[in-house]
Amino acid sequence: MLFTGVGLAEAKSTYREKSAMQVLKEEVKNRILTAAVHVFYKNDFRSASLAQIAHKAKVPVALIYTYFKNKEKLFDAVVEGVYSLFIHVLDEEEQIAGSPSEKFEKVGEQYIKDLLENHVKLVILTDKSGGTKHEKAKEKLIMRLQKHIEIGLKSYSCKTYDPMLSHILANNYMESLLEIARHYKNSMWAENMMRLINLCYYKGAEAL
Repeated sequence: MLFTGVGLAEAKSTYREKSAMQVLKEEVKNRILTAAVHVFYKNDFRSASLAQIAHKAKVPVALIYTYFKNKEKLFDAVVEGVYSLFIHVLDEEEQIAGSPSEKFEKVGEQYIKDLLENHVKLVILTDKSGGTKHEKAKEKLIMRLQKHIEIGLKSYSCKTYDPMLSHILANNYMESLLEIARHYKNSMWAENMMRLINLCYYKGAEAL
């Protein structure tokens, strides 16, 4: 299709208008998501309302439905990626060679940093998700971590241990990670706390 000078100008104008509209839509969607993070973290899923989120985002409640079907879908959008990030680091560690501590230094450390940078969403996922499909997320993460520990034990020990050992270790590690997320001060503090916990986790308290 050939454009005349006028037609080309109109096409460019239409394109600019569509681009500006798309940018505006993304900006509004991001404002809603940011507000939702704040409200879900403060109130949890059950107590939070779309009216509270709309007020925080400074948009009409009806506008939220343009982007999200309901409160559940909005909650899904807030926590998506946090669970998969945690699972991804375990999958990555299990695919490379080395001792558990070496694997963590090669792969896990950066992912844990990323996870802690999303500490608010992590807390929302594990502590504030009652009434959603994510309400058992913490238990699922512990179960996956337990499997990860069992794989490590089989690889580096000729002894057979009661499964309760790996469950206790997984539960303690998960709770340690969450305590850092719940009481997060800043990235430097979180990284240092995680480093100390991993030192104890892999080498024992005497390593301190």
